[in-house]
Amino acid sequence: MDIEQARNRIRELENYIEMVENYNADTFEREAIKFYVLTENVSKVATELNDKGYRVGNRKVIGKDVSDVIRSKAQDDLHAVAKKMFSRNKNKASRRW
Repeated sequence: MDIEQARNRIRELENYIEMVENYNADTFEREAIKFYVLTENVSKVATELNDKGYRVGNRKVIGKDVSDVIRSKAQDDLHAVAKKMFSRNKNKASRRW
């Protein structure tokens, strides 16, 4: 990696950090997206959302609910990042079998 590539990578990471820190997680879907980007684990996201009191109908949030939110059409830049992460993680998991 040369210096210019390193500078570009640093800029990308700084933009990523700014995007996550400034993300307005004011709905169930946005909370799920932000937590997923931070943890990359749908089970942990579901647990966190349940701890915050979110429910789907009358039941607790499960991993599939989080996955469905992430797989839905991207509404913003962070959602697009989450979809990319989810796809990459799904592909890694499928190769393990």
